[in-house]
Amino acid sequence: MDPSEMSNREVKQRSSQEKTRREEETQLLHAEAEHLEKITAHIQWKRHLEVIKAKILEEVHNQLSDLLDKTLEEAAHSRPQQLSVIPAKQESREKGQLLKKKVFVPQWSLFDTLLEVEHFRTIHHIFVAMLCIFVLKQITVDSIDEGRLVLDFELFINGFRQLPTALLAWLCMFLYTLFVPFQALQMWSGCLKTTRFPNLLTATLVFLVLLCHAAVLGFFPVYIIVYSNLGIASRKIVLFEQIRFLMKSYAFLRESMPPLLHARNQVGKISCPEFSTYLYFLFCPTLIYRKSYPRDPYIRWNYVIRKLVEFLAGVYFLNFLLKYYFIPYFGNIHKQPFTIKIQLLSIFDSVILGLSFLLIINYTFLHCWPNAWAEILRFADRSFYKDWWNSTSFSTFFRSWNGIVHDWLYWYIYQDFLWLMGKRARAGAMFMVFLLSAVAHEYIITFSFGFFYPILFVFFAMIGVSFHFVLNDKRKGPFWNIIILLCLLLGSAMFFSLYCQELFGQVHCPLKEKTFWGQVTPRSWSCHT
Repeated sequence: MDPSEMSNREVKQRSSQEKTRREEETQLLHAEAEHLEKITAHIQWKRHLEVIKAKILEEVHNQLSDLLDKTLEEAAHSRPQQLSVIPAKQESREKGQLLKKKVFVPQWSLFDTLLEVEHFRTIHHIFVAMLCIFVLKQITVDSIDEGRLVLDFELFINGFRQLPTALLAWLCMFLYTLFVPFQALQMWSGCLKTTRFPNLLTATLVFLVLLCHAAVLGFFPVYIIVYSNLGIASRKIVLFEQIRFLMKSYAFLRESMPPLLHARNQVGKISCPEFSTYLYFLFCPTLIYRKSYPRDPYIRWNYVIRKLVEFLAGVYFLNFLLKYYFIPYFGNIHKQPFTIKIQLLSIFDSVILGLSFLLIINYTFLHCWPNAWAEILRFADRSFYKDWWNSTSFSTFFRSWNGIVHDWLYWYIYQDFLWLMGKRARAGAMFMVFLLSAVAHEYIITFSFGFFYPILFVFFAMIGVSFHFVLNDKRKGPFWNIIILLCLLLGSAMFFSLYCQELFGQVHCPLKEKTFWGQVTPRSWSCHT
C-alpha cells in the first residue's frame, strides 16, 4: 500500500476521532450547563418556597393567636362566678394581664424577606440606580459650574453642628438610665420583705424616680438643646434618645415590679433581673422588656456592613433632597402672598418630595438601623414594621408603620388603660394612645426646629382619631387601599410644605420683640418680604 494513502487514512482517522471527541465534550458541556440550570432553578425555587413558608407561618401564627385569645376569653366568660375564689373584677384583671403579653419569635424583617424574591430585588436595584443618577447629575453640574469636583456637605455639617455636645448629653442620659432605675429596683426589692409599710415604700420610690427622671431625662436635655446651639440633626439625636430612654426605663420597671410584688408573700428570696439583661435591653431594638429574647446563632458581619452603608446612603439622599429640592423651592416662597392658591400649589408640588422622604425615612430608620443593631446583638425578632403599603384602614397603617413604638403604646398604655378602666373604655384607651403619640411627636418637632407650629399634633390627635373611626378595620378591598395611600401622600405633602414654609419664615422674618403670642403665632402667615 502506498505510504501516502496510509498517511491520509491516519489523518482521516485522527480527524474523525478528534471530531468525535469534540462532540462528546460539547455534549458533556451541554449536560453540565443543563445540570447547572436545574440546580439554579432549584435554589431559586427553594428560596421562593422559604419566602412563602415564612408568610404562611406568620399568618398561621397570627390566626392561631387570635383564635386562642378568643377561646380563652369565651372560656373565662363561661366560667361560673360562684366557683371563683377571688373577686370577679380582680380575677379578670389578673387574667387579662397574664394572657395578653407580647411574644417574641424569630423572624426576618419584611424587606429582607421580599428581597429574597428576584423581582422585588430588581425594584430595590432600580431605586439604587435612581439615587446614583440623581447624585451623579448634581455632582456633574456643580463640577462644570465650579470647574472642579464639588462634594458639598455644608447642609450635612450644619445639621450636625455641636455633635460632641449632643453625644455628651446622650452619655449622661445613658449612664443615668443604666444605673438609677436598676439600683432603685434593687433597693426596693431588698426592703420589701423587711418593711412594715410596703405601699408607702413603693409610693416613695416611685416619687423619687419620677423626680430624678424629670431632672435628668426631662429638664437636662431641654436645657442642652435650648442653650447649646445644636444643629437640627444633633437636636433630634438628643430628643429621640431622651424619649427612648424614658420608654425603656418605664418598660423595665413596669415588667419587673409586678412579679416582685407577687413574690413578696412567698417563701424564699426575691430575685431581681440581672444587670446584663437590663444592659442588653437598653441596646436591643425593642421597647418591651424581657429577661431573654430569641437569639440568632451567629453574627453576619457582611449584613451589618451592608445595612450601615445603606443607612449612610439614605441619610445622604435626605441631605441631597433638602439641598437641591426643598431649599430652592421653599427658600423664596415667603416672597409670595399667603393665599389659598399658593398653599394648594405648594402642597401638590410637594407630593413627590414628601413621598420620597417618607420612603427613605421608613427604609433607613425603620429597617436599616434597627436591623444592623439586631444583627450585632443577635436579636432574632425583626418585626420592626409590617406591610403598611397594603393598609386598607388607618388602624392597620398605624399598627404597621412602626412596630417598635406601636408595641410599647399598645402593651403599656392601651392594655394597661383597659386593665384599669375595663373593656368598655376602648375608645378612651385609643384616644390616650393617640394623644400621647401626638404630644411626643410635636415635642420633638418643636424643639428640633425651634418654633411652635402644631401641624403634626393636629394630624395625630384630631385627624388621626377621626380617620381611625371612619376608615377602620372593616374597610377591605383595593379601593380603600387607594384611599389610604391618597391620604398618606397628601398628608405627608402638607406636613413638609407647611413646616418648610414656617422654617424659612422664621429665618427671613425674625421677631423684633419676643412676646408669647409672637412666638406661638406662625411666622409664615405674615412673612412676605
